Amino acid sequence: EAGQDEDADLIAQAGQGRPQAFRRLVEKYQDMVYDLCLRMLGSSQDAEDVAQETFLTLYSRLDDYRKELKLSNWLYTVAINRCRSRLRKRRILRFFSLDAEPEGGDEAPRLELPSQDAPLDAALGQAEAERWAQRLVESLPDSLKAAFILRHLQEKSYEDISESLNLPVSNVKVRLHRAKLFLWKKFGRTPEGM
Repeated sequence: EAGQDEDADLIAQAGQGRPQAFRRLVEKYQDMVYDLCLRMLGSSQDAEDVAQETFLTLYSRLDDYRKELKLSNWLYTVAINRCRSRLRKRRILRFFSLDAEPEGGDEAPRLELPSQDAPLDAALGQAEAERWAQRLVESLPDSLKAAFILRHLQEKSYEDISESLNLPVSNVKVRLHRAKLFLWKKFGRTPEGM
């Protein structure tokens, strides 16, 4: 694949001390990595931090990169693992926080969904659709978030998701099915197009 060969060349150049080559890799993939982190973490500051950490990891491991892997999938793997770590730290901090108050009772607030008759895009403006998608992602268990984001928001193939998550394709499909079931149980239906 031409993009893979170009990435391998840029990685080789960056490994030889050419900063402009690494800069081109960052420019090529920074939006993709940031978007994934933002959707997983829900915070622009955390997403920026994790995206930066992802590219620092790439820089520190240039020699470990295997040419046969898609760089985008490798970056997704690093970003997802860093996001999961950040989410675990958040839960631990909330658990040990002395001034943490329960958020409005025992039950989480339910999302208002557009009517069953109108498609999501017609019922909501683009900005509202983005906010609604983010709330859906936030409602999913951590074990299902990455597969859901990669498939339905990043529109990646099962094979790319499999490589990114280091799971067999069959497990990816199971996680996506579980995400749909979870959303169906929680909201009474799944979003259009899933």
